[in-house]
Amino acid sequence: MLITCLRHATAEPHAGPMADAERALVKKGKDQMVRVAEFCRKHALLPAKLYSSPLRRAQQTAKLLQTHLPDCPAVEIVEWLSLGADPQQIIAELKVLQDAGVNDVWLVGHEPTMSGLIARLIAAADDSILVKKASLTRMEVDFANLQSAQLLWSIPCALMSSK
Repeated sequence: MLITCLRHATAEPHAGPMADAERALVKKGKDQMVRVAEFCRKHALLPAKLYSSPLRRAQQTAKLLQTHLPDCPAVEIVEWLSLGADPQQIIAELKVLQDAGVNDVWLVGHEPTMSGLIARLIAAADDSILVKKASLTRMEVDFANLQSAQLLWSIPCALMSSK
């Protein structure tokens, strides 16, 4: 299974009475996602399935990818990508998807869940992975043999040329 992790783009700071779940993307975050979508288009990167955390900033990130990337599938909102989700629960959900024949998923979520998931899948220490906002990280995983999991690439948005 190909798994592509996309951390949500830059959002409003966590401050004041606003609930964390309601934080929205700022202009920089929206611009980041246009750049990510253009990068994906140029490199023929297209999700087969696109899953997002239910938090506003993650949903906006996923929706902007879908809007600006031709033929991108509809966003599916799943609780198992919520802020603070357990990477082991996400792995269990991914196993179910793989068993159902799904072989390419994109996950839009949060830190530290994204880095924890990646670290567990590639057998690295949890603190050895840092996922930047609006970055893409792709792995290939066979849940029948987790030792075969491979980190294929990780690209922060800042390195995705907008030209």
